[in-house]
Amino acid sequence: MSLKNGTKFYRRTDVKITLWYIFTFFVSVLIVFGFLYLRLKHELIKEVDRILHDEANELSEILAQGPNSTESLKDYENIVTARTYYPIYFRISNRDGSVLHGSRNFDEIGYSNHDKVISAVMMGRESWEEVESLRRRRTFRIINTPMSREGSPKYVVQVATDLGFVSKSLSNFKANMMAAFPILLILGSLGGWVLARRSLAPVGYIVSKARGITSNNLDERLVTRGTNDEMDDLIRTINEMIARLENSFTRMSEFTADASHELKTPLCALKGEAEVLLSKQRPVGEYQEGLAHFIERFDHLNRMINDLVVLSKFDSSQIELQKVPLRLDLLVGDIGNLFQVLAEQKKISLEMDSIQEAMVLGDKGRLQQLFTNLIDNAIKFTGEGGKIQVAVERDNEAVQVMIKDNGVGIPEEEQEKIFKRFYRVDKSRSKETGGIGLGLSIAEWIATAHHGRIEVHSELNQGSTFTVHLPILKASPPTPQD
Repeated sequence: MSLKNGTKFYRRTDVKITLWYIFTFFVSVLIVFGFLYLRLKHELIKEVDRILHDEANELSEILAQGPNSTESLKDYENIVTARTYYPIYFRISNRDGSVLHGSRNFDEIGYSNHDKVISAVMMGRESWEEVESLRRRRTFRIINTPMSREGSPKYVVQVATDLGFVSKSLSNFKANMMAAFPILLILGSLGGWVLARRSLAPVGYIVSKARGITSNNLDERLVTRGTNDEMDDLIRTINEMIARLENSFTRMSEFTADASHELKTPLCALKGEAEVLLSKQRPVGEYQEGLAHFIERFDHLNRMINDLVVLSKFDSSQIELQKVPLRLDLLVGDIGNLFQVLAEQKKISLEMDSIQEAMVLGDKGRLQQLFTNLIDNAIKFTGEGGKIQVAVERDNEAVQVMIKDNGVGIPEEEQEKIFKRFYRVDKSRSKETGGIGLGLSIAEWIATAHHGRIEVHSELNQGSTFTVHLPILKASPPTPQD
């Protein structure tokens, strides 16, 4: 048997859960019924033993009367042997096992004294036995108890009764259990099936909703049931996964659109300039000037493509950072010294203010790329006569690298967007400086990959301060010397 979706009936989860429930219920009912049966049997035998013990005590009291006990024994026999339930069979023997007196029905048991039993009783120990009567196909319960006189056991008192009533009670109980068992099993199976179906009902909802979600409707979400159980946890996890996919698709779409636009613009410009150059015969100097311009545009495209390749590797986690302990203060100082020449050419003051010693665990090449982008941006957007300050400060937990300029600044409403790819605050100014809007995106990724972050504080026409926070590498405790 198969379902419409191709899943075989016996492979369905609800069927498997139901079968396991039925099996568990079946075993549990057997265990409970078996326990109740044994418990009932134990209590019935315990009650029989109590009766036999009381009768043995009564016989001992009769024997204690001495010569007058014979008539009392006959009266006692007439009463106890005529009982409908638990008729009494008794016998009184001497120490050597010879019978002094026995009830008329005791021979029906077919029981003969054993030397071990007589010896044990004469030592003052009671014993219990169950005897199968082959003649009457019945089971008898017998108590062997001593009757003492003058402080020492003198007689062996044996009292027995028929366990037929016990067997009948147990048979009735067993019949009732056998009658109730299929009813309980059917009800338990139905309950297991309903429970399995209701428990897995949310799975059907999740499957149907998940099948309907594609790249075109990633904004849809599954609705939780409000029970805060495992199914709600599963739904919330799936919603979080869909949200991540939506974010990835959105970023991918934006990235593709921005990349195509950024690549298309310079390519179209190059094509237009080439068509102008080829439209008529020109002097050699104009061709050389045009080719030099082409080389600049090609360099710009090459930088853009390299940055796009780096970002794509970042997104696909193809770049593995080679982290080693390094002195961040020395690394930042070296980068600052490299940019001194460029700053002097633009008549900008580049000062290395407070440079504190700080050890971090990082990838040297990527951290160089991070701080190179930030200092390069500061120089690009700081006018002639401006000032740039670089500082490295540390505390017990982190190190902060601050790059402060008094350049054009960033409007407050734009500060949250500057780390987006291809985003540029001033398009015309970015073209003049050669920016393509990817440097800060790369810088943010590098900081995040080092378990850090970048903060920006800026005022328009007042300047900007970029602060990179990185976790400090704490020195490991020295190993004990032998």
